[in-house]
Amino acid sequence: MVDPFSDNHDDLKIYKTCMDLQASLLSLPGFGIHFVALLDGPDPVVCIRELCHSGIPLCYLFNLLPVEHYPRIELNFTTSHNSDYAQRLAIVQFAMRVSQAFKCEYFTVNDLPSSNGFEKALGAVSAVLDRLTSAGMTQGFSKRFLNNRGTPDRQHECSALIDTLLESERGFVAQMETMENFSRALSVAGMLEPKSLPLIFPKKMFVFCRKFCIQLECVAQVPWEEQNWGSPFILRAMDMTMNLSIHCVNWILAKPGLASFDMETLQIPGFKATSKSIDALASVPLQRISYYRDFLVGLLTFDLTEHKYHKELVLGVACVQQVMDTISKAQRKAITDQVCQTLQSRVADWQILDINSLGQFILERNLLTRRNDLLQNFDVFMFENEILLCDEAFPPVTPAISRRSRRRAISISTPPSQVGALYIKDRIPTSGITDTTRTEFERVKDNGPHLFFQLTLSMEDRRSLSFLFPEHDDMQKWYDELQPLKRKSTIGDQTLGNTDQNRGQQSWQRKRAATYSGKSSDVDVHPSASTSPRSTFDQTALVQARFTKSEPPRLLLPTFLGTDITPGTRN
Repeated sequence: MVDPFSDNHDDLKIYKTCMDLQASLLSLPGFGIHFVALLDGPDPVVCIRELCHSGIPLCYLFNLLPVEHYPRIELNFTTSHNSDYAQRLAIVQFAMRVSQAFKCEYFTVNDLPSSNGFEKALGAVSAVLDRLTSAGMTQGFSKRFLNNRGTPDRQHECSALIDTLLESERGFVAQMETMENFSRALSVAGMLEPKSLPLIFPKKMFVFCRKFCIQLECVAQVPWEEQNWGSPFILRAMDMTMNLSIHCVNWILAKPGLASFDMETLQIPGFKATSKSIDALASVPLQRISYYRDFLVGLLTFDLTEHKYHKELVLGVACVQQVMDTISKAQRKAITDQVCQTLQSRVADWQILDINSLGQFILERNLLTRRNDLLQNFDVFMFENEILLCDEAFPPVTPAISRRSRRRAISISTPPSQVGALYIKDRIPTSGITDTTRTEFERVKDNGPHLFFQLTLSMEDRRSLSFLFPEHDDMQKWYDELQPLKRKSTIGDQTLGNTDQNRGQQSWQRKRAATYSGKSSDVDVHPSASTSPRSTFDQTALVQARFTKSEPPRLLLPTFLGTDITPGTRN
């Protein structure tokens, strides 16, 4: 019998290490209370990364050691603890002290983004925790729940969690059957070609969901000591990733072509078709993966360290998280591809920008901006590497240019499609953002003052730009998305540096086939050898297929188990 754990990937090992560290840190007296906001999250890897990047908590952790053997790290920084300088200084002091005290590998701020550097930081934190454990200063989750484990109340809670999973799984299968009926209705109504159906709604996806429900039911039937809840998710992680990735990505690509149809005319048994209800139905598979993760994490909270299959349960959480990350990454690539194709047809002049250098698309919205007390409305596109401020108005022309020259300049710079032409009025490289602050801004108008929630970006060249949001939640969403981009630039991410060096060397014109191939390389946890930022999409088989407004993107049949199936021609 093959041991499924004999060839674990490094990220699974990191996930388990972070999960153990998260549990231990939360149980530390005087530490978990102060930093519960950093540690109490669903993804332990994200929590520990945030902890390491913050720097200050690491010094607090070191200062819990016996002072007679380990002199304290002074935390009387002259600047705010949230400042970049204070965080860097704290990381340096922690790494140096731990390296001296426990002979751990020394790590720097710039090492943290890489897996190797992050493992060094994990080793340093583990060394401190081991010393605290030997000194009797940790209580751990196993001791915390030891007395409650096995009581009737705990058994009832655990059984209720499993019953909820099985009941919701049956409901999920019913929703997938509704989706299957929806796909048939699209074909009958002529909204989709028959050849496109297996691309957007793979038959294997529906079969997999039914079989997986039966597998979960079988696990619940055996005695509790033999229930291996991690095994189905470990063994079926690849199938889950392939089937759901193909559906989620190709649905994104097909939606623009379906926008002109009236969905309410579809006849679907037991389902009222509207644009809103169909979007909700299409998002069910990815939501289900998130529910699986919450279920497995919920089982772990019952302290099953002595259970026969505890190891499989922990790895099951890691596998489900990896499935979610892979599908989300594929979706982001599909959306980025669509947005870039639209911008390519609408933007009149790309100036010195290369559309390939923008990175992954994140957010887009028409926003009121404020700079030097000047308020302007822009269509703002946030990408991984650039923030574009666009407007439909023509760019200003200097008075020295004659009227005839002005008309000629406009005709040359305007794209073929005059409808919705955009002009890049300003751009902000995310690598140049040094700080983001949130405040309130009151704008006085004729009908009285109006309150906005202001998000201000500070740049390296001492410029600043503010985005004004009517709702606080919208402002918070943009703020949260900017934090990892700002951190990446702060720690000197090498990828951004390479992108900056290559700017201007490539032509922005691309022949892109917006089709998802569903190759097994997309779920490989190791870095891809491809240098293309959107290598998930097949760019060879359909390289001549151009995306235009009048023609939706073509879909490519998935590759199952190494067998390629090329699509038929469009009628």
